[in-house]
Amino acid sequence: MQEEFEAFLTDISDCFVAQDIALWKSRLRMPFSIITREGPVVLATEMAVEKNFQLYLLAMEKMSLDLVDRRSLSLEDCGDGTWLGTYQTRLLSKNQLATAPYTSTSLMIVDAGRFRMSSMLNGRGHSEWTGVRDA
Repeated sequence: MQEEFEAFLTDISDCFVAQDIALWKSRLRMPFSIITREGPVVLATEMAVEKNFQLYLLAMEKMSLDLVDRRSLSLEDCGDGTWLGTYQTRLLSKNQLATAPYTSTSLMIVDAGRFRMSSMLNGRGHSEWTGVRDA
């Protein structure tokens, strides 16, 4: 499953640079929640996912990001059909860190041989760059 976890990390990184919401959605399980420093964000509908994705694209534009890089730290089989994947995220602009690297953990389930996440703990909220608070 480590290989699939690496593919998952690539997809949830590249989708923002490529502005590919279909790829992002393909790795989510609804409802999807993101726990950030500012608090939890629950995306229960496709429309909410799309709006949130657009805000992250706006943050990427404001930060002039050209690379989102996620590196696997650990993968744990919880024994109940769920997995916990922990990874470090680096946001780069012209090969320079745009912000300090941070560590997140995703709660995932295997669906048709692919990881799909239902929650991300310690996700980086877009609001400090966009000024928009999630409702």
